[in-house]
Amino acid sequence: MANLTRILRLRDAEIWAYEFLDNQDIIIYFSITDVNRKATIHDNPLATQEELDERDNYLSIDVHSNLDLKKMLEEDTFDDVITEISFLVEHMHDFHNAHVFMKMHVHDNIDLTDFQLEEDEDLHGDEKEQLYTFQRLWIQQTCFQMIEHHLNRKIKEISNSRFCQDLK
Repeated sequence: MANLTRILRLRDAEIWAYEFLDNQDIIIYFSITDVNRKATIHDNPLATQEELDERDNYLSIDVHSNLDLKKMLEEDTFDDVITEISFLVEHMHDFHNAHVFMKMHVHDNIDLTDFQLEEDEDLHGDEKEQLYTFQRLWIQQTCFQMIEHHLNRKIKEISNSRFCQDLK
């Protein structure tokens, strides 16, 4: 079983956390970004030009994890993750006129130069808990940066202090 939690919702992007209830060591965040343009071969090298031309819009789904999910998960479990993410996207407003492509990003070599172990384990947890929190936040930040890259704007510029989910 898994738990899906929306972390961020903007007019053109969302970030979700995907958590396995029985395995807390796997970190998964994914973003759904409406790029507001037609898809190109650069966006999806697997698509034919005809497939790209059929749709007016491009939705990018970027899945970020600390593990290579395809290698580390059983095939059925991996398929369930992809199916749940796809099901979520299929129920979005502009899905039917969009070319959707999912990219997997594996962050198994996280730069730990900024990681600082806190001494107070009662407040911050033991070394394993602190390292997990650092990795989770690092992957989450990478997910935010992917949205900024796709939209070519900083998140703080996208969200102008209004509740973007209420915008139409």
